[in-house]
Amino acid sequence: MPILHPSVPALRKRGRPVKGSPLARDAVLGAAMEHFARSGFEGTVLRDIAQDAGVDAALICHQFGSKLDLWKIVVDEIAGRLGTARQAILDLHDCDQPSNVRVRAGLSNFIVANCNVPEFANFLSDGISSVGERRDYIMHSIWDPYQEAMLPLLREAQTEGFLRQGNPELTLMMVMGAIMLPLMMIRPAGAESLQELAALKVRLVRNVIPMFLHTA
Repeated sequence: MPILHPSVPALRKRGRPVKGSPLARDAVLGAAMEHFARSGFEGTVLRDIAQDAGVDAALICHQFGSKLDLWKIVVDEIAGRLGTARQAILDLHDCDQPSNVRVRAGLSNFIVANCNVPEFANFLSDGISSVGERRDYIMHSIWDPYQEAMLPLLREAQTEGFLRQGNPELTLMMVMGAIMLPLMMIRPAGAESLQELAALKVRLVRNVIPMFLHTA
């Protein structure tokens, strides 16, 4: 009598990701993030994303929908990657540390989170320069939640007199501006860019915060 073996899924051969697999989704989203960040929404072509992801262009339309639908999914992915840092900032609201310590920690988390998703700088720049649905979507999905987390801390700094610029909303926008340009100038790939990004993260935390907060 033959021995029956439990079925074992065959190993996937090298080549294009299996349609509908998590690998295919990750490949498409990674390629889409790179293209949207580098070329902007208008300059991005779904066929180029498909080529870099190693999938058929028809798969993107079938699984993700239109180019705008794919762009929104990428924004959602970025928001998810920034979510941990946002929660860490929210946790500072009720922390029993001194106000100046909490505000500096919040700004540090904000800066580091943006450095950990360097594509976001290009995304935000391209998104807010448009008028309409894309601008509204990126503001609602990412910027508004970050304001909700950071503004109570900055208002506290304003009340206690160590916020250099008197308007917390404007301060947060100026902090974002101070982060965006250096991130947008990072070389796009390779080991050198990772080293450059790590060094930039340290410099931004060290140099940007004193621009907006008086030294304790």
